[in-house]
This record gives sequence, structure tokens and C-alpha cells, in this order.
Amino acid sequence: MIPAHIEEKLRMFREGTYEILREKEQTDLKEKNKEGRARLNCTAQGELLVFVSPEDHVLPYLDGNVKGNTACADKFLFKLNKESKTWDLHIIEFKKTIDTTSIGKSRWQFAMGIYNARGIAGFLGMEIKNIYLYSGFRNDKLAGEQPLIALRANNNREAVSKIRQWKNDRYELKVDGENTVFPHRKIPLDSEGNGSISI
Repeated sequence: MIPAHIEEKLRMFREGTYEILREKEQTDLKEKNKEGRARLNCTAQGELLVFVSPEDHVLPYLDGNVKGNTACADKFLFKLNKESKTWDLHIIEFKKTIDTTSIGKSRWQFAMGIYNARGIAGFLGMEIKNIYLYSGFRNDKLAGEQPLIALRANNNREAVSKIRQWKNDRYELKVDGENTVFPHRKIPLDSEGNGSISI
């Protein structure tokens, strides 16, 4: 069970900004943006607290006139560890197509998502133990070896690093001034943007 003090504080949140899922319950995580339109069916493997549109509710103190300040990932899912009473944070970002440009944008959205999710967790009194990143996508332009070979020929180290991280299921993000590696999972979607996941 989600602790009573957290459920009490959740009542202060705007209606429709979060969902609580119990074991085996499901919800559809939707992204309406044309760039990453998707519908991901999510099955809870425990207690989940889902924030459905964090990109619409970033910290209000941030200066929106500075490019990238209000960037954020698409979905936050906090999963309760019953024994330790800590939470794992699962962050999902949807993209229609994966290429080196979209990876660069996603990595920034993930980093800003971590900051915003920690703000929510701090208010609710939740301790985050682990952070996991997910990318839902329809097209993967980085599949196969050809792009990596072409970039090596052009000596584009930054793009090679992005591709290597994508292929190795990990993203290195600069968080709190330090480079930290986070596990990253790919979620292939069909041509309509539909998929499924269990967390």
C-alpha cells in the first residue's frame, strides 16, 4: 500500500495529473504530440504512482524563456519497494524516430525529467532508490552497423557515443554536475504507435 501520508498529499494535486495502479492493474500511457504520438499499455508489477503529463507541469520557478529549461520527459512512474519503503523511478520518453538528433534531445529531456521527478518526490516525502529510462519509438534509424561505420569514417565522436549508448542499453547523463550512467530500455511501437510494457 502507498503510505497514507503520500496519498494525503496527492489529494493536493490537480485532478487527472496522476494515477495510482495496484498490482496487475493496467493503464494506457498516451502521448499526443505529433513527434512521438503513442499509446503504451502499462501493467503494474506492484504499486505504481504514475504522473501522466509531467512535461505540462514542470517546476514553475524555471525560466521558460531560456531554451531547454522547461524540457521534460513524457511520463514518470514511481514504483514502491515494499521492504525498503523506497521508490524506483521509471521515466519514459516517446519519439517517432530514433536517430542521433532525437537521442540528444531525449537525453536532455531525461535529465530534466530526473530533476522534476525529484521535485515531486521531495514534496511527497518519497526516497528514490533507482532510476530507469525508457524510449518508446516506431522507427530506429540506428539499427544495424552502417550508421556507426559511416560516422567513424567522418570521425564524429559525439554521434558515435550516442549510437553506442543506444545500442548498449544505457544512457550517460550529466546530473548534478556529474556524468552518471542509467539503464535504458527500448520499447518498440507498431506503425500506429501502440505497444505494451510491464513495470
